[in-house]
Amino acid sequence: MSLPNRLTMLRIVLAAAVFAALMADEPGWHAGALLMFVAAMITDWLDGWLARRMRAVSPFGKVADPIADKILVLGTLLALIRTRELEIPLWAVFLIVMRELVIGGVRVLAGAQGKVLSADRWGKIKTAIQLAAIMGMIGVVVLRDRGQAEPWMIRSAYPLTVLCAALALSSLWSYLRQYRAMLEKSWG
Repeated sequence: MSLPNRLTMLRIVLAAAVFAALMADEPGWHAGALLMFVAAMITDWLDGWLARRMRAVSPFGKVADPIADKILVLGTLLALIRTRELEIPLWAVFLIVMRELVIGGVRVLAGAQGKVLSADRWGKIKTAIQLAAIMGMIGVVVLRDRGQAEPWMIRSAYPLTVLCAALALSSLWSYLRQYRAMLEKSWG
């Protein structure tokens, strides 16, 4: 297994660890979750950079990289819902989950036609903004644990989640438009 693919697998492990740390009642774990989330974000950038630099882009990496991103984003958002003060809107998280399931279905259809769909440019931008927003929300949880979070910081989780949902839907629309011919072919 290539180094970029190993980093992708590490991101999946880190995503699970971030989820577990955010679910813990001990505030010290929340700070650990933030550090692990940042490490996962770094692996997201690094695995792609290394794959291109080493010419190690693989079908596995094209599929596993976006899956690792989804696990990190969705797992972290689901764990953050537990922090009621953040008032993360469930409807927005639902829209993000829905987008990821639809895109996953499109990838399965593409695979049935012998194609491997990697993340497109808009999907990568969406993921980068989502990761930054979610990192900010984890940071707010850490500050809240220390009694240092201002009320506006805590309230920022709602619009940040709505932004993540809007980006997810915009990316979905772009993706469906891009692969419309393939989808129509599969309907017949």
